[in-house]
Amino acid sequence: MSDKTKLIRTIYLYLFSLVGLVLVIIAGVRFIDMGLKAWVFTEADNYTYEYVRQPVMMDEKGVEIEQITEAEAQVQNDKRITQQRQRDAASASAQLIIGLPLYLYHWRIASKKREEA
Repeated sequence: MSDKTKLIRTIYLYLFSLVGLVLVIIAGVRFIDMGLKAWVFTEADNYTYEYVRQPVMMDEKGVEIEQITEAEAQVQNDKRITQQRQRDAASASAQLIIGLPLYLYHWRIASKKREEA
């Protein structure tokens, strides 16, 4: 192999090791963020909305249409938070599943090449 080819291969290996390591770090940060929001800063995901109460809605017969209660709104908010956490966990897991093998494989090859040189 020529020196130019060796240099390109070395750059490739270190570059992809770096990409894998960055993915692992980002996934780790996202998991830590989720854990902190779930157990330490429990109010971080709770959103409060300021709004003017809507007028009572009536159907054609003049019967009041049931509107969402505060308890139902809280249930919907909790469900939304759970769904968001699951999306975050899925995304962070995917980054970890891709990033860790990418990093380990390329770093191992780069280390072997460095030892041989």
